[in-house]
Amino acid sequence: MQLENKEKLRNILNGLNEIVVYRNIINHSLIKRGINILQELLKEKPSIKFIYSEYSSFYKGITEYAFKRRIHKNIWPTFLAEEIAYDENPFSRISEKYGFDSVSNSMIKTLEKEIGILKELSTINIAETVNNLLNTELPNFENSVNDILHEKINNTTFLLENLWELKGDKFAEYLSNYYRLNGCGIFGKYKAFRWVKQNGSGQLKGIESVDPVTFEDLIGYEEERKIVIENTEAFLKGFPANNVLLYGDKGTGKSSTVKALLNEFYKEGLRLIEINKNDIKDLSYILDIIKDRGMKFILFFDDLSFNESEADYKELKSVLEGGVEVLPSNVVIYATSNRRHIVTENIEDNELHNTDAREEKLSLSDRFGITITFVTPSQEEYLKIVKGLAEKNNIDINWNILKEKALRWAMWHNGRSPRSAKQFIDHLKYEIYKNTV
Repeated sequence: MQLENKEKLRNILNGLNEIVVYRNIINHSLIKRGINILQELLKEKPSIKFIYSEYSSFYKGITEYAFKRRIHKNIWPTFLAEEIAYDENPFSRISEKYGFDSVSNSMIKTLEKEIGILKELSTINIAETVNNLLNTELPNFENSVNDILHEKINNTTFLLENLWELKGDKFAEYLSNYYRLNGCGIFGKYKAFRWVKQNGSGQLKGIESVDPVTFEDLIGYEEERKIVIENTEAFLKGFPANNVLLYGDKGTGKSSTVKALLNEFYKEGLRLIEINKNDIKDLSYILDIIKDRGMKFILFFDDLSFNESEADYKELKSVLEGGVEVLPSNVVIYATSNRRHIVTENIEDNELHNTDAREEKLSLSDRFGITITFVTPSQEEYLKIVKGLAEKNNIDINWNILKEKALRWAMWHNGRSPRSAKQFIDHLKYEIYKNTV
């Protein structure tokens, strides 16, 4: 039995050495440790010390992954499948952008072979294999996790959960269709990003926990949101779409509207990149990164405004109006602002007597194809939002009492707005809890 196991390991490891397209998978630090352990087992005199050292790091990494993803069974196969789902390589990039029909026959043949090898690797339980061959007692990571998480997880789904059930001639088409729909690399792993500066250079950083707000959570401003939704739907379907400025009073749900768009449409290939106004000079770099991707991107500027001394607005204006740097067809810009004209006017500035200078400052907002105004709700509209949120949160209170409390909250805190209404309902939920304990 041991000879058969060693022969199986040898065949798998030889196959792993021949992997080209998915080489990143083999070089992943955690997978590399697992391979190192299997390679050590094939030596004439395996080093128990080395195996325990490598397995210690492997055990720590794979259990952390399992707890983070809340997986209590098939941990190793699931980990390998998800690494394949996120991998960026020529096959996944072609699939994301153009689909399976554009993948060459030679690449398909290579793909079937490589995924077949990785499928074999997914069947290896490293702890059991070591214990059987060397008569040791390495702890089985799957048993450790299962003891804690078993029966605590319901209806959990995983990426590529059907991959290992497929036959060899189905791997390429299945994966290509997945990449076309979900993207690959960081754009497959995350749906929202920030442009961050580090050591003077910028990079996209995936956002792990995206605000889960949906349109069902947002009450009021239905007509305003309808315009944004329809523009975004046109964009996703390949029609010309406008850049959008959401202008209005604080707390009226401008930013939440954009975030809800992401949660509504990310499964249709929508991604969002949040950019600080101080990084507008990096727009060309950002566009270079995303212009050839198969995903559609919203570049999101939240709470956008400029002082007269800031000249970066000219670069944004140039992109919006189609200057030398034009927006690719898979990119639109959505911005929120509390200022209708975005750039602050200084009445004492002599430039205001210069018509050209003044028009340039006021024209930035006009470069957005669509401007939507979110105004502070009337008392009636505010109470409608409060009532809707109360019903959504199953708060059963006499309407006259609820109305009185809501108006008092608005008076004492941040005035009438959807944000204020939500804050009031959150406070009320705890107040009710205290009174029932």
